Amino acid sequence: MTDIHLTKLAAARRQLCAAIRMFFAGEDELAVHTVASAGYRIVTDLKSKRGRDEASDYYLTSIFYVVQEYCRGTLPGYFTEDQEAMERISTWAEQLPMITATSKYEDISASATPDLVKQFWGERTKVANFLKHADRDAADHISMDEVDNVSLLMLALGSYLDVDNGGLGNEGLVLWVFSHVNSGDVESLPEDWQELASRMEPLSHDARLKICSEWLKETESLNSVVPPSVHLSSRQS
Repeated sequence: MTDIHLTKLAAARRQLCAAIRMFFAGEDELAVHTVASAGYRIVTDLKSKRGRDEASDYYLTSIFYVVQEYCRGTLPGYFTEDQEAMERISTWAEQLPMITATSKYEDISASATPDLVKQFWGERTKVANFLKHADRDAADHISMDEVDNVSLLMLALGSYLDVDNGGLGNEGLVLWVFSHVNSGDVESLPEDWQELASRMEPLSHDARLKICSEWLKETESLNSVVPPSVHLSSRQS
């Protein structure tokens, strides 16, 4: 038998792809969270080794693209129709004149204060730490409302792309589309993914999960990324 050796990045990729498949298959939320958290932590450690801070990157990303779209006049409706959000974004644009319609993300740097970093990791690791051990907090408990696997998986996907722009393959692509549908931002998706998104939009959460899970199984059997309309149009007719 040949020994199989994995790099840390390869191990993280396998964990994150597995967590995404588990999520869409409707498997236990706590199991999904545990697997995703393990992969995410490896990736953020690798980023740190390369001089990148996950908390700072998170806050920069959260602001940069919104401000840039504001400068371009291309913010989606769920922003433009929210007066409070638009006032906040307008303030960011005034405070950050270096972010323009043509700015490049890699040309902008940001740093988070120690308190903000601590808050970031406290919020992101609370559930994972709860699931990891019980030596000091055997009587502790969490609310299932705190288990937000979509946010965790999207955060992990973004972080993974920072260290490997090849991404998470089909799993990452379908998660990306699912996230757009959930946030009501279908119009900004590329044309190739409009078919999948438009069929998901009117469906319940569980039905959306099922479509994504089935599409992943089909593309896995073909061992390639195929436009989703090829499969979904015949299945849903």
